[in-house]
Amino acid sequence: MIETEKIEQKPESETKQDMMDDLNKQKEVFASLFDEKRHDHLLSKGERRLSYKALQGALMIYFYREEPRFQVPFQLLSSLMDIDTLMTKWRYNHVCMVHRMIGSKAGTGGSSGYHYLRSTVSDRYKVFVDLFNLATFLVPRAWLPKLNPSIHKFPYTAECYDSSYSSSEDSD
Repeated sequence: MIETEKIEQKPESETKQDMMDDLNKQKEVFASLFDEKRHDHLLSKGERRLSYKALQGALMIYFYREEPRFQVPFQLLSSLMDIDTLMTKWRYNHVCMVHRMIGSKAGTGGSSGYHYLRSTVSDRYKVFVDLFNLATFLVPRAWLPKLNPSIHKFPYTAECYDSSYSSSEDSD
């Protein structure tokens, strides 16, 4: 509501209306985080790629990335984004090379060549675009709920005290 109040205090103008429209769109995007049906609708339209639970899990990892339990998963998410970025860079470099070599002629695979390749450099061809969009949902750290203390326990501890795992005898 704070943002709405700030916008409403501005004098009437097209800019004010544009700001209100943007704010309403942002509210809709945030609402889709908590409403599985809205999320599924975005999924069916191709605006999202991750499932509802996967997006929530990725957000949790993203928000709590400093916690020891989430550091490795965060590195994995970052690596997936790096791979996606490198693929986009490769596509762009390939587009430039094709443009230099064959110009706007048809491609060797029967495609429209340069024009087709240029279209593959867009976000539409990113595999993990939802991971890039996680930054959309950043909120002040003070707004994040405290984690359950049990989350700080090591995720996999050996609870087995079977004597076959250790030996009291010295052996080589």
